[in-house]
Amino acid sequence: MTAYTLSIVEGDTGGVSSGDDIFSPASPVDFSQLDPYTLLWLTEHGYEDEGRRVVVTPAGREPEGVRVVASRDVDL
Repeated sequence: MTAYTLSIVEGDTGGVSSGDDIFSPASPVDFSQLDPYTLLWLTEHGYEDEGRRVVVTPAGREPEGVRVVASRDVDL
């Protein structure tokens, strides 16, 4: 298993060098790998709201250069 941190962020993620948008081909985590509890957490924290993105980073790290709304560690 590998651990990652999922962070819901606001703003443009183009300048984030410390993580990848979960929907980008470069992301080490695919949305389809997430368990139902993590999907519920994402929904409860408004990941689909306008201007928000989900950024994947190594466990324990948050993306730099953007406002982090919420973070959660996942093991895949």
